[in-house]
Amino acid sequence: MTRAIVICTTCKHADGRKLDDAGRSAGSYMVEAMESLLAEKGRSDVTLQTQACLWNCTRPCSVVVRDDERFSYVTGANQPTREQAEAILAWFDMHGATETGEVPFRQWPDLMRGHFIARMPPLPKGEKA
Repeated sequence: MTRAIVICTTCKHADGRKLDDAGRSAGSYMVEAMESLLAEKGRSDVTLQTQACLWNCTRPCSVVVRDDERFSYVTGANQPTREQAEAILAWFDMHGATETGEVPFRQWPDLMRGHFIARMPPLPKGEKA
């Protein structure tokens, strides 16, 4: 089984700037927030992947919850903050505790509401991509 949190490294800032005055994308701040959170919590069980441009430029920051046995989800308009990283990680854990990847809405962290864009079913068992 493969599960991962995938964060777009090139997502622009909410105000439209590709880079801030420090020369950083909003995506780089999201990656930093998630890396810090995972390290502080000792979460070596979570695979964090990065990807340049997830093609969701109208709703940055983009984060994907990828899973080869459950639904995978694309999210957008995530704030590149520690609080948002905590909400993503909490939802990721809830997702992993389900058989299908479908987390009841009432259980979602508040900061995850309104961020989901799409879900993709896993490949049927035995089928290759």
